[in-house]
Amino acid sequence: MDLVNDFGKPFAVYVTLDVLGLDKQDWRQVSAWLNGVGEFITSMGLTPERCRHCLDCAEQLEAYLVPVIEQRRRHPGEDLISKLCTAGSDGIAMSNRDVTALVINVLVAAVEPADKTLGLLFKHLIDHPEQLAQVRQDPALLPAAIAETLRYTPPVQLIPRQAEKDAGFAGTVVPAGATVFCMIGAANRDPAAFSAPDTFDIHRQDLGTDRSFTAAAQHLAFGTGLHQCVGAAFARAEIETVAALLLPLLDQVRYSPGFRYREAGLYTRGPVSLPLDFTPVHESAPAVVEPGPSSRPLPGRPAPYPPLFQESGPAVHPTITPTGREQR
Repeated sequence: MDLVNDFGKPFAVYVTLDVLGLDKQDWRQVSAWLNGVGEFITSMGLTPERCRHCLDCAEQLEAYLVPVIEQRRRHPGEDLISKLCTAGSDGIAMSNRDVTALVINVLVAAVEPADKTLGLLFKHLIDHPEQLAQVRQDPALLPAAIAETLRYTPPVQLIPRQAEKDAGFAGTVVPAGATVFCMIGAANRDPAAFSAPDTFDIHRQDLGTDRSFTAAAQHLAFGTGLHQCVGAAFARAEIETVAALLLPLLDQVRYSPGFRYREAGLYTRGPVSLPLDFTPVHESAPAVVEPGPSSRPLPGRPAPYPPLFQESGPAVHPTITPTGREQR
């Protein structure tokens, strides 16, 4: 199994679509549109052709969302789109365009880092078999392993900011209006903040696992202070739940023969692929009832999960969403 492309990417889209109340049968098309939007947001330079493609993706995604938003205004459910449609300030409800912008923001922010974090977590544990064995033996160590993954290799590597006024740093003046790229990945390896910062260690005492998913986090993977990511708790529930499900099922997990690790991305960064060999542990797998091909969502309710693996054996459906939804 390629943990990134066979599982991580569809999983991240499924969970986010479920929270929003969108049809998971549409995940491939939504994912393709999101790839274009993400390329536009994270690229430092786009050709006119790529820029047009990205804008087309955004327009098609908006055209897909608007009818859903209008339907949720008439028949709200418990999903996030319904909540946004019924929210407002001083008695003024958000427009369809406001809701669309927020939904696209949620999709990009929730999907883009999730598959990268999951892949990086397994990579680091496979590279450190003694720590992998400890997490298997004591699942309570899993949050620390995720927090250390976020510090060691944050999926978001930089955050651009614009200087409001002239500011001096180390004898250099950053003029007002200049764009500054705050390098999260470098800050998380600061020896003044972390001992042995280039070492992956789930037992480090200078990280603070309990606060690693809050605005008081020592690492900067979710930003800091007023610029701390509001989705940090959701990300924790998402990654913790699926990793806790996968680890017992993937016995003797290891890289596939001939695999050479490669990362890609500047703004966001993660493994291009992570092909793994493992011995499946079927006893722990829950019984699965496959949804029929004609399964469609009821008004205001998401569709059943399509199978993540279709090549062989029973499909593995993430039972993550109810937990993630409750903890969100």
